[in-house]
Parts: sequence; structure tokens; C-alpha cells
Amino acid sequence: MWGNLHVGAVDYTDPGLDPIVPKALPANANIALISPSSRIYNLVPDALARSINLLTSLGYRVTTVFFNDGEDADVVVADGKPIAASIANRLAELRAAFSDPSFDAVLCTVGGPTMTELIPSLVEDAELHRLVRENPKILIGYSDITVLHWSLRALTGLRTFYGPCPVSELGEAATSTPESLASFASRNAAPATAASTRTDDGYLQDFHLVSLLAALSRPQPLGTVPRSKFYAPVGRLFGGCLTIVARTQGIPRITPDWKGRILFLESAMAEGDLSKGNPLGKVRQAVADIAAHGVFDEIAGLVIGRPYGYDSERARAEYAAVFRGLLCRGRLAEHQFPILMNVDIGHTAPMVTLPMDSLALLDSDRDEFAITEAAVI
Repeated sequence: MWGNLHVGAVDYTDPGLDPIVPKALPANANIALISPSSRIYNLVPDALARSINLLTSLGYRVTTVFFNDGEDADVVVADGKPIAASIANRLAELRAAFSDPSFDAVLCTVGGPTMTELIPSLVEDAELHRLVRENPKILIGYSDITVLHWSLRALTGLRTFYGPCPVSELGEAATSTPESLASFASRNAAPATAASTRTDDGYLQDFHLVSLLAALSRPQPLGTVPRSKFYAPVGRLFGGCLTIVARTQGIPRITPDWKGRILFLESAMAEGDLSKGNPLGKVRQAVADIAAHGVFDEIAGLVIGRPYGYDSERARAEYAAVFRGLLCRGRLAEHQFPILMNVDIGHTAPMVTLPMDSLALLDSDRDEFAITEAAVI
């Protein structure tokens, strides 16, 4: 805990569209897989097949929704047609997933750097907005899928989930079973509070699935998330990948009203080197950009994910020092909102699934960060 905040009467309703809360995931759910950013079906077929087999073994039906007309492996061509085709195909996948009443959930296969290409079309596509409102479904993804979360909430009211993707989290060689998930859940009544020191594939896959299914399947508050000591603001939880939030903040029509919200931020891997996290300079730049937009003047609290690639105590201290220096010194120090570090969200293993836009509580008296509102009905 780095600060103090005295919370008065706050209106927790969103000033934008009325929220749409999706239905809980049924036991035999039909799950659509889409790829709204990176198009890597042909690059990681084994991981994708393993994730489909895993979900099928748990009783779910899985349908891959993938259109690639006109796309090309080499998009650096003079006329740019493959890029335009990719944008059209990704939008078509979204429409197909939300127009089909048989789908209960939409799972994004992976993140990737091209998600922002869809923003102008997402903003203008009134037909897609109508489809989402008339056929609301669970949608899950993280990293650059931050852009889709923001767009759907702002343009349709749909509440979505920041959680694991098939290729990166559910496609490991280890295979969870109903028995292993039940055993894990019985040992960890609130899966998000489990110790994050184990890294074996079986444990991580069970963790990812138990946290995900708890968020999607139970029409009740999720309860406690990883703990620390801090004061007790309540606000709607929103945010995403640090660099994507910095890049997306301020875009008309999809930027949220941050007043009274609890912002969550998590950091991805470095570009071109998946073994390392974002360089400290890039982290500092992103936090400064968000501050320059006035976001930290509005929020009620901040939750920061355990940073990818910062594996030593010294490295994590340097990462924390960026936030401390920019938010707890100088002008912003007067706001004194609580900051919780090293939560297992986003680019971490294990990963907790967060319901976007749900009410969350940071409570110092009870020593907890909790989701206090059901994310499904």
C-alpha cells in the first residue's frame, strides 16, 4: 500500500451505455474461437489443437470461426490488399460469432499487434453493435485484446473478461481433467489466492481454467483476488495491457470515463524477444503517457500485474520504482490512491481472470482485493 484515500458517496453507474451482463457459461457451452488480432492458425496448429481438445474433454463444444479470403503470409506488398482483407476477415469473424445464437462464449485465440487496425470499423459498424446487444455473449482475451474490451463496452455496453487465450495458456502439452480441476478448486477455495510459486504446466493449466470457469460460470461475486494491505475504495474495474492502454487512451468513442474506477495495468513481453519483459524505459513512457491524459487524477485505486520478464527481486523493485516515482512523488502524490502490486493478471503464469467493468473493492481492514459483483447472470 502506497497511499491513503478517503472515499465519500460515489455513483458507481457508468455514464455511458447501460451495461449488458452476459449469461453464465453452461456446462455444455458452445465456444467460438476467433482471431481479431494476430492470424497464427498456420503457425501454431499443435497448440491450437491441444486447446480445442482440452475444452472438448471438459464437455464444451468448440467451433473455429476463421476467414482468410485474400490474406497473404507476406503483407508487405505494394497494393496493401492483404492488410485490407485481414481487417475485413477479422470483422466478419466478430459478426459471425455474435450473430450465431448457438454460441455461448467467444474466446480470442491470442493477442497481437494489429488489433488497433479494427478500431475505425468497430466504431462505425452499427450492424455489429446491434448484433452484440441482441446476442450478448461472454468474450475472453487479454493483451492487445484490451482494444476489443474497450470497444465493446463503450459501443455496446457488453461486459467482457480479461483472461487466458487458447494458444498461449490453454495449449500447453499438459491436459487438465474434470478431476484435476475439482481437486485444485477444493484445495484453493478462491483460486486467485493460490500461491504463484509453482510453474509446472499441469498446475498452471488447472489454475488458469479454475479461475476462468469461476468467473464465467457462477452468477455471484468472485470474492478475493491476490492480497495486500491497502485502504478501501470501491469502483468499477477496468484497464488492460499497459502499453495498449497508453496507446488507446484518448481515442474518441472508446475511451472510458475513469472517474472513481479501479484501474488495472499489466505489462507484456518485449518486442522481438519473448524471453524478456518490456524495457523499463518503455514502461516509464507508458505510465507517463497515461498520467498525461489525466487518468491518475480520476481513478480511485490502481492494481498492477506481476510484470512479465522481471524475474529477480531487484528487477521487480526497479519496475515498482517507476510507478512510485511517477505516481507517489510530485503533483500526483496528493491524490494518495492505493496501489496494489504484483497481482497475477495478464502476462503472468498463473493468470487470474478479471471481469471487466465489475465492481471491485480494495479493503485494508480485511486485507483483500475482491470482485464484489456477479459478472454473469
